[in-house]
Amino acid sequence: MASWVDRRIDRLLGVLLPPRCVLCDAHGQPPCLDLCAACRATLPARAAPLESGLNPLDRRFAPFEYDFPVDHLVRGLKYRAQLATGRVLGSLLADAVSAYALHLDVDCIVPVPLHPFRHAERGFNQASEIARRVGRVLGRRLECRMLSRTRHTRPQVGLRPDERRVNLEGAFDAEPRARALRIALVDDVLTTGGTVTAAARALLHAGACSVEAWCVARAVQHDRVDWRTAGEKRWP
Repeated sequence: MASWVDRRIDRLLGVLLPPRCVLCDAHGQPPCLDLCAACRATLPARAAPLESGLNPLDRRFAPFEYDFPVDHLVRGLKYRAQLATGRVLGSLLADAVSAYALHLDVDCIVPVPLHPFRHAERGFNQASEIARRVGRVLGRRLECRMLSRTRHTRPQVGLRPDERRVNLEGAFDAEPRARALRIALVDDVLTTGGTVTAAARALLHAGACSVEAWCVARAVQHDRVDWRTAGEKRWP
């Protein structure tokens, strides 16, 4: 879990910058969660968030449905650069992982990378923003450079499952220091699982002992749905 230094820093930040809910602007939750208890209670938790034995992944874990208001938070981070939302999503994912004690089987956390062109265009990697908070809360080291995206693929949004698989073939490369490590891949949304599967294959090829995927939300895949706008609702 988080070190006593990290906990003290969080408490200090909570005093200096009191948390405000990213959804309704009410008071957040101590020490520094920018989400109020009332809004947290509206999050669409999944009844069965954990899937096991999915080759090549040991496990896939996604605690929430990709539905309002989680979809609103994910899009705010990904497409509107609301980085405070990344910390909220990371905290929520870390709490859920901790409840299942999944972190006890993991040596390090690896965010699913963007291609350098897309990273430069967006200015940040949403998976890294989430993973940074997950690693801090769970006390697991973050490895942002162990896995790289070596091929500039088409956006996955709107592609059919078979198109997604072809689109991601050979898209990732992993460093040899992945050898013998138990790794958790972190991403924002799990749809068909094609991205985390391709990333896991690269890590295992580099010698990783095991790979599992932790994603904030699980989306039900429909052909040609644009998840940037699907189910958009207004927050009062």
